[in-house]
Amino acid sequence: MVDDRLIEVGRPSPRFMRKHGLSWFSEGENEDYFAPEILSVTEAQVEHFRTQAASLYELAWRAARHVRERQLWAAAGIPDNAVELVEYSLREEAGLHLAGRFDFAGGLGRAPLKLLEFNADTFSLAPETATVMPHQLELLPRRQRKGARQYNNLLSGLAHSFRRILNHHPNRHPSLLLSGMGHEEDWLNLELIAMAARQAGFRDVELMVLEKVIFSEDDGIFIEPGPGEYQQFDFWFKMVPWDFIAFEEPELMGLLTRIVTKDLAVVLNPASTMLLQSKALLPFMQELAPTHPALLRSGRSPEELPGTGSYVAKPIFGRTGNNVSIFRHGKAVQSNEGDYGNFPMLYQELARFDQDVDGDCYQPSIFTAGAEPCALCLRRQDGLIVDDDAEFVGHVIEGKER
Repeated sequence: MVDDRLIEVGRPSPRFMRKHGLSWFSEGENEDYFAPEILSVTEAQVEHFRTQAASLYELAWRAARHVRERQLWAAAGIPDNAVELVEYSLREEAGLHLAGRFDFAGGLGRAPLKLLEFNADTFSLAPETATVMPHQLELLPRRQRKGARQYNNLLSGLAHSFRRILNHHPNRHPSLLLSGMGHEEDWLNLELIAMAARQAGFRDVELMVLEKVIFSEDDGIFIEPGPGEYQQFDFWFKMVPWDFIAFEEPELMGLLTRIVTKDLAVVLNPASTMLLQSKALLPFMQELAPTHPALLRSGRSPEELPGTGSYVAKPIFGRTGNNVSIFRHGKAVQSNEGDYGNFPMLYQELARFDQDVDGDCYQPSIFTAGAEPCALCLRRQDGLIVDDDAEFVGHVIEGKER
């Protein structure tokens, strides 16, 4: 149980949230989103998270190259209309991954650390981690506040990653367009990412909803600031998953394939991350490293798993717990509906979560800036499926810095 390591700090004040433009996270249905406690973790636990994330990152890229070398695109979940760009990206865009987030079970005490999935393409939880979580240290009881620290270098990690990408393209203008589907949560994540880009040296940074962005296979990526005015961008960051583009917007997929392969613009995260984000890559990771301590057994059917009958079924491109089912002894005991039921399913050995006395499960996540792990955050849920109802939980590292 983690209860003896939970420290009451209260929730961030409405004033703080307004000051930082984050009121959406704490109003209406989200008013209980931030847990009123933070979790104390040890240096050893943080180091274990960091080293396992770094190891899994390298393994994921090995598995991606394995898929490309053997042309196993269908088995990895990549549709035909995305193969050209994903293959190009794996070959030509090494080192252009901005950031991602590993989601784990365990690692906080009793349960062993196990990888659930890698959000390599699109990721959330950035403003909560970079802005709210440091503030939670200021809410600690006075005797614990001095010298309190977290594993949280997300903003500086993003800025470092952007600088690396700029240095990779010295002849490109440092202009960056950031786009989402128009959801408030997307904008809040994009604003944090835009802040990091400006710190890294991007000079022209704009945000624009996807439907208003202009894509030209001859000239690249534009917006129209005013009637008859056009502004071109050399870099585009999208809070829009590659799988959504490939399956739901095939015309845009074709345009982006031509824009990127003709070197008209750099798209972040690159198309290679569609493969890294596919849960269908997990069996390939297991095949390459069958004894990796952080990997759960996974497969394309329940028959490929150990014979306990306890496993999780989840869509290879699902999100926020949609269409996930938990099976024990071959029978479904918990399931969520959602919008991703048409995707093939990935079957994964059931992981153990660290829990509190109420039975709530704690899911740790590690952000990576490119290949570098840079921050830890947690969520907790009153069930085994972490979804939109989960609470965000901050942390503090035990002891003072040596």
